[in-house]
Amino acid sequence: MNFLKAITKSVIVAIFTRYTVTKFRLLKGNRVQFGSGFVSNGRLQIKGPGRVIFGTNVNAWAHKEPNVLITYSSDVVIKIGDDTRLNGAGLMAACGITVGCNCILGSAVIVDTDFHSIDPDRHANPDAKVRSASITISNNVWLAGQTVVLKGVTIGENSVVGFRGVVTSNVPPNVIVAGNPVRVVKQLGA
Repeated sequence: MNFLKAITKSVIVAIFTRYTVTKFRLLKGNRVQFGSGFVSNGRLQIKGPGRVIFGTNVNAWAHKEPNVLITYSSDVVIKIGDDTRLNGAGLMAACGITVGCNCILGSAVIVDTDFHSIDPDRHANPDAKVRSASITISNNVWLAGQTVVLKGVTIGENSVVGFRGVVTSNVPPNVIVAGNPVRVVKQLGA
């Protein structure tokens, strides 16, 4: 009986994944690339004119919230590294977002722009500068649930961002950070 369940599950995974890949290839053409071994249950939304690149063996099987990847211009790229797991993550890019290999992204929100000017004269000056800066999440990083990563941040390799952590500045490698804004709570491997 367990053998039958395993076969049924693998068939269901294959159907959902094929549906997802086919849908985005038809809708986005070469603007979305899927590496071999990509897995999804169809709870994936890709919006905007930019490019999205998934490495090999990326798992985008979302349980509760869908994974949502949004680009705001045609020259923007969101890149997800090999063997990375997305579960309800939201990535919004005006400059670009790079996620390394072997990462785990829970229901994190990763935003590389303010979307609108935060200057005091923003109402009088519709052309006021909007601040945006690319985000880099290095290899082997875990972003726990409800994490927020803001513009211009680099998160170092092997680091963990705790539940509901708000990342407003760079995180060094090999640490656990938590809080709002995050601060180092533990050094890893020491």
